[in-house]
Amino acid sequence: MKTHVRTHFSRALIGSAAGLLAVTMLAITWGQQPASSGNQETPRERAKAAEKEKIDAARETKQEARGTTREAREGARETARDDRQTTRNTKAGARDTVREDRQSIREARRDVRAARREFIGSRIRSGDLGLWLRRAGGGGLTVSDVNNRGAIAQSGLKEGDEILSVNGQPVTSEREFVDKLFANHDNNQPVNVLIRRNGQEQTISIQPKTFVDEHVSSDDRLHEYGIILDESSPDHPKVKAVVPQSPAFYAGLRSGDRITGFSGQRIEAVKDLVQSIINATSGPNAMEVNRNNQTRQLDIEIPPEHEADQPRTALRPTLPEPAPAPAPAPQRQPRLNPPR
Repeated sequence: MKTHVRTHFSRALIGSAAGLLAVTMLAITWGQQPASSGNQETPRERAKAAEKEKIDAARETKQEARGTTREAREGARETARDDRQTTRNTKAGARDTVREDRQSIREARRDVRAARREFIGSRIRSGDLGLWLRRAGGGGLTVSDVNNRGAIAQSGLKEGDEILSVNGQPVTSEREFVDKLFANHDNNQPVNVLIRRNGQEQTISIQPKTFVDEHVSSDDRLHEYGIILDESSPDHPKVKAVVPQSPAFYAGLRSGDRITGFSGQRIEAVKDLVQSIINATSGPNAMEVNRNNQTRQLDIEIPPEHEADQPRTALRPTLPEPAPAPAPAPQRQPRLNPPR
């Protein structure tokens, strides 16, 4: 009995030792398994990592796109600035060109006025004097037409006259005739013009100063202020028409008015009116007119020199309206007999 118990105990002890050894080995195995599994990524972690890489790559691409967009915008702004600067430079150049052109026009108009005021003979042609010439067959000049009023009408020249020389110097062209005629007009000396009329030569004495005075006092100067005079009244300035949007128009001057005074001076001839306007100061100037046998007082604005140089829009002058035609007499309608 004791032997059986001892044997059974020994077997139990050996089995317990073997079990303990097995448990120990299993524990060691279990202790190593978590350590080895801790270094491996799960599919979920790998998916998160891949998604994070995609997000990072998308952010980098977006940042690069933003940088490219900023550079493109900055380049566009610089191009726009350059274009605006180019446009400003072009406009400034155009303004300078227009300013130079206007200055050239003003200088040309000043030259024209100076020619009228100072009588520059080199800018005068025979037609300005009311004398028209043509070349003759023998190399001289022949008078083709002469104005019937003014200084040229009192010169003694007639249509058909052949001009041979001026003060003993032969002339063969219109330019030579005008230049020699006014070569010494300042000394107020007459000029001898040799002509051939009806086959006979004769000398005509012409006073250049009469042409100078007439040219300086020409009523063409009044056109700058919108006044067009009636040629049928050469002695007393009578208004034929008024140019719209001109100083005369805004002064209230009308067709048919007879100008009798300017700035307190009595006006009795066209040259008096022209000289008075030349000597007038810029600003409003008193003008006296006779309208329908009644005296009226007007104020005409004389613009400054720089304003007078500005171009005026070409408008048709207000000419006097013609008298209305009488209405035609009404025609009687034929009387129709009623049907029976």
